[in-house]
Amino acid sequence: MISTGLGLGFTAQAHAETRLQVSSARETDDSGKSKLVYTARVAEATGDSVSGGTVSFETAKGSLGSAVVTDGEASIKVDSLPPKTTSINAVYHDSTGAAVSSQSISVSPADSSGVADFTVTASPSSLSTTAGDYVTTTVTVTPENGFSEIVTLSCSGQPATTTCTFSPSTVTPTGTTAVTSTLQIQTTAASGNLSRLGAPGSSQRTVWAFAGPGILALAGLGALRRRNAGFFRMVGVFALLAAGSFGLTACSARYAYLNKGPSPTGGTAAGTYTIAIEAVGNNDSTVTTHSVDVTLTVK
Repeated sequence: MISTGLGLGFTAQAHAETRLQVSSARETDDSGKSKLVYTARVAEATGDSVSGGTVSFETAKGSLGSAVVTDGEASIKVDSLPPKTTSINAVYHDSTGAAVSSQSISVSPADSSGVADFTVTASPSSLSTTAGDYVTTTVTVTPENGFSEIVTLSCSGQPATTTCTFSPSTVTPTGTTAVTSTLQIQTTAASGNLSRLGAPGSSQRTVWAFAGPGILALAGLGALRRRNAGFFRMVGVFALLAAGSFGLTACSARYAYLNKGPSPTGGTAAGTYTIAIEAVGNNDSTVTTHSVDVTLTVK
């Protein structure tokens, strides 16, 4: 069983003062599955609701996940708590990623069903970085009732130009001992498009841009010097015209590049994103899936 409770926290630091009120409840989803719901209400010291920042819900075994604060509230839903969990600590992180205030509530672990299963947590679950850098979090899979099957990890919801890499991407609990994987989230900085010069094949194109007109010009002069050969004289005239056109085109392209420069390409856009970490395991013939949400703030 889980106790439904309220906690009220107040922290005054160098950051803005905030109040944090935490509640817990149980609800049933559309499929009839029971879910634990934890909600944190965040307000300024004046009582006005806070929007922005994130709240992470921490346990001694790792974070249950984090959520973005919208209209003064942030909430998560979980299937179950890690074994022997007795309290949950909600921590509010402002838009800079700094931990500003926190509040704990006591819970009673749910009665064991006797079915082999596992829980998944992540620490930290509120992440902050600048575009071009990376952050890491430790994902922990804790077995229940002797679960000892392979669990595959994946993530979704990451912003464009951002990659998630698990090391390792699969873990296997021993039935009594939790196992971990490190998730690295790599963002991308904005950069110039270097496809004009310096790209594969660009050096060859540059050589032909300057050597081509010279070759055509020599061929044209050679044809013009041939006596009593009207056809060759005509070929020479065309070769000289082509050489001039080729040279002007090459110079025009280089002038445009030197004056305009490479076109910029966008990196990971600034903002706060919710990334879902999914853990999928097989329990005999049954596929079991659990997930934990982490928030990523890109500055």
